[in-house]
Amino acid sequence: MAETFDTVIVGAGTAGCVLADRLSLDQGRRVLLLEAGRWDWNPLIHIPYGARKMFDHSMFQWGDISDPDPTLDDHRQSVPHGKVIGGTGSLNFMAHVRGHPNDYRRWVEQGAKGWSYREVLPFFKQCETWEGGENEWRGGAGPLGASRAKFVDPLPRAWFAAAKELGHPLTDDYNGEQNEGFGAIQYTIRDGRRSSPSRAFLRPAMSRRNLTLRTGAHVTKVIFEGRRAVGVEYVKRGQRHVVRALERVALCLGAINTPHLLLLSGVGPGDHLLASGIAPLADLPVGKSLEDHLAFPLLWRRKQPDPFHTSLRLDRIAVNMLRAHFLGTGPAAHLPGAIMAFLKSEAGLAQPDIQLVISMISPEANLWYPFINGPGTGSFGLKVNLLSQRSRGEVLLRSTNPLERPRIVYRSLEAPEDLATMRRGYHLAMALGEATAMAPMRAETILPPKPLNTDDEIDAFVRANSFQQYHPACTCRMGNDERSVLNADLSVKGFDALNVVDASAMPHLIGGNPNVVIMMMAARVAAMWQH
Repeated sequence: MAETFDTVIVGAGTAGCVLADRLSLDQGRRVLLLEAGRWDWNPLIHIPYGARKMFDHSMFQWGDISDPDPTLDDHRQSVPHGKVIGGTGSLNFMAHVRGHPNDYRRWVEQGAKGWSYREVLPFFKQCETWEGGENEWRGGAGPLGASRAKFVDPLPRAWFAAAKELGHPLTDDYNGEQNEGFGAIQYTIRDGRRSSPSRAFLRPAMSRRNLTLRTGAHVTKVIFEGRRAVGVEYVKRGQRHVVRALERVALCLGAINTPHLLLLSGVGPGDHLLASGIAPLADLPVGKSLEDHLAFPLLWRRKQPDPFHTSLRLDRIAVNMLRAHFLGTGPAAHLPGAIMAFLKSEAGLAQPDIQLVISMISPEANLWYPFINGPGTGSFGLKVNLLSQRSRGEVLLRSTNPLERPRIVYRSLEAPEDLATMRRGYHLAMALGEATAMAPMRAETILPPKPLNTDDEIDAFVRANSFQQYHPACTCRMGNDERSVLNADLSVKGFDALNVVDASAMPHLIGGNPNVVIMMMAARVAAMWQH
């Protein structure tokens, strides 16, 4: 007979870790957490500087590549979501961003009742410990660390001076009262360690006897009896297993894997399911409305050496990685910092539609050793991220084999408004990089390699150099229109005991990096279910 639990959570990523923690607080509820990846034992996950190495070597990922994007010169996009305890929250670059309060007003307008900023703010605060202490906007006693970047490079002073020169606002805390403007990036780092969903939420909960975790468990199907989800089927070491859920099945697999599992289970667009050879249980727009943040880089050669690149001398970084691992101290125990700017590309907008990510790391920064390869002078630059995207993609079945990866289809600049916004973002960012305040830092322009004088030249540059920012969302969006899949309590429409809790549930992608928003969503919905 199949094992039985009260709640079965599928996916121990960002949402799954938080949900397992919150639901297992009720000692009378038996919770099973299933994860296809393995435990997050690798030190690179926990040492902040290790994020760069994991990204460079595509570690702990599903390895997805999108279809060619016809709006980006047929480029394929890497979609590096995590296959490990903690999910992408164990791999990302730890940016701590809530988005703009208007994002949540728009959620409510699209049918997500109960998700206004006023209603979700307590759960943001509940989750975090802000280094500046608790206030009206920030939490002071939560499990997740949140801290500002520490700068050792003179470059940030020049960028902030350029922002003031051009009349842009500054903000002391973009997650506080004022989102708009230039400010130091905030990281989910605590005591020199990545404050991952696993470390912050799941590990402390594992001592509870009512919480069971199984790794290496690839869920292949949701099991239904009529319109009720009663369990899941999973494969572990080649063996098929079935578990039943008395209370609910919660899918926390992310914006790619959650729609994939629903489609395999017969929940999705009827025509696509029939064409794939699957009998539809419900005709819902699962996999549609895929959003991500498109970005392109600009780059200049530095006049003075990049201090962070200089610190990557092979013998020194080896010692610093050991310091970070054992003591949580030293250069590797934090990132060299970045500036985050949320800006309006034109007057009259209700909220910023452009995000600038200004890194203090030269793209070419890598290990070096005297007399073998020198550190070089380095470069500086920024990424222009589109926050107001109207273009939509989709996730589709490639086959009915649950172990074969789905198709990911981006149409990144299908909407003309998106290209127009990116063009304005180019002018805004180029003006900053060429500002008088940047002259002491700036040598020649590297990217673009020549001046772009017309809209057509800028558009061609944007298409050739843009890439998604690994923030897929909205593929099972909540709302009350024909494009929505979920109700406001994150239950799947037309079904009982089936919920989706991850980025796919967002009515639209928030204006910024979504990781802590997903944590808030899991904490918020757990409170909904417990009342």
